[in-house]
Amino acid sequence: MIRFLARHRHLITGIVVVGLIILFVYMAIKTKDLKIGTYNNKTYSGIAFGTAIKKTIFAEEDEVCDKVDYDIDKILKSVDEKLSYREHGSEIDILNNSYAAGGIYTLSPDILMYLQKEMDIYKETKGAFSPCILPLSKLWGIEDGEARVPKESEIEAVLEHTNADNIVVTDEGMTFNDVNMAIDFGAVGKGIAADEVLSELSKSSVKGAVISVGGTIATYGVKGSDTMWHIGIQDPRAEDGNVFAVLDVNGGTVISTSGDYEKYFEVDGKRYHHIFDPGTGYPADNGVISVTIATNNGFLSDALSTACFVMGVDKGLEYAEIKGVDAIIVTSDKNVYITKDLRKRLHIKNTEYKLVK
Repeated sequence: MIRFLARHRHLITGIVVVGLIILFVYMAIKTKDLKIGTYNNKTYSGIAFGTAIKKTIFAEEDEVCDKVDYDIDKILKSVDEKLSYREHGSEIDILNNSYAAGGIYTLSPDILMYLQKEMDIYKETKGAFSPCILPLSKLWGIEDGEARVPKESEIEAVLEHTNADNIVVTDEGMTFNDVNMAIDFGAVGKGIAADEVLSELSKSSVKGAVISVGGTIATYGVKGSDTMWHIGIQDPRAEDGNVFAVLDVNGGTVISTSGDYEKYFEVDGKRYHHIFDPGTGYPADNGVISVTIATNNGFLSDALSTACFVMGVDKGLEYAEIKGVDAIIVTSDKNVYITKDLRKRLHIKNTEYKLVK
């Protein structure tokens, strides 16, 4: 037997090589038939929450992508109409314009739940995050195209009606213990929408998806053989679409970014942005220019990107660690601070930014 193998080793080697080639070709064909490692994908764009949206959906059939795109649009529209104070006749619009100070106002269970969660974060952050700064943001006019720097006396007058200590939430409803107050879900609306979109995707045959709604990005499933999603983080001092870093996340993660570059105006070289410190009545001014939060809960991701921005680097990172979320905080000197679990998954691409060890 050994002599036979030795005598015919070239023939045997040739047979083995041919066999391996046939096996490789067969597996390649089967992989293509089964669509293992790659899927069809389609990209859609639109507008929701007053900002641009982009949806890239991976599935085995284009028809599935089209159907899911339609369903996502319905969800985004529904959440926006339900939570927006700008939407005439929405539950929040009616609340803000018809409550009686000191009385119990009945809200739908989901709205009441979200408001309670906001109040929890308000208390945990000692007021850095607040659900009732709408009168303050209207005073500054940044989001309404009428931006101006108010007089200090105007800010002090408005702050009397933006104290969230005057909000009481119970199982029966909510109470404003002051006049001229108002609720704004703008700091959590996109995150809530992301949660609902991920829930809808889990019921579909979609293999993977990445949905971008302004500064909030939701990832789902996989896009092929690569199980990680590589999400670019906007450079806060460059044009839209330029990234300073890439974050690797698993499907099911929601990434929310709040930055002073999103909505702002300048007077005498000073930038006034739309992320207000509820304690001072002015845009947060602590050196932070961008905060990104990544977690599997869209509501938390959206809310904490605002809260940690106002809290600043040290308190913001500490709070993110307590809440079990990933945080990336960028300061005006282009230093980057992160929570401890991110070191292997954050890749800085712009050398102007330095990761602080």
